[in-house]
Amino acid sequence: MKPFSEKKLVQLQRAYPKAEVIAHPECEAPILRYANFIGSTTALLNYAQRSSNAQFIVVTEPGIIHQMQKHAPDKLFIPAPPVAACACNECPYMRLNTLEKLYLAMKTRQPEIELSIATQAAALKPIQRMLAMS
Repeated sequence: MKPFSEKKLVQLQRAYPKAEVIAHPECEAPILRYANFIGSTTALLNYAQRSSNAQFIVVTEPGIIHQMQKHAPDKLFIPAPPVAACACNECPYMRLNTLEKLYLAMKTRQPEIELSIATQAAALKPIQRMLAMS
């Protein structure tokens, strides 16, 4: 399933012609073609703060928009439109992560998850893309 609608993104760009499109590198290639800036969540936040532009269409998990507004209250942040009325661009699993859980996982190396070589190779690609952009 494609979480972001290319057609709706184009319509949003027409409605906000001065808005820059900023996107996470895990988005699909057709969506990334519209991006003025592609970066990790932190890179998107930093870019929006430093940019002289006042309007942004944000193509990533929309939870970051709160942080963007907090750090740059004078700017407009518009969430990218999802396909249909779904909220598949909102990752419920990311919201389950906490610093405490991360600390305990690193300390105890638990839970251990075993993945096939093919899954590991597929998962490595977006990580490498994000690191290359940071």
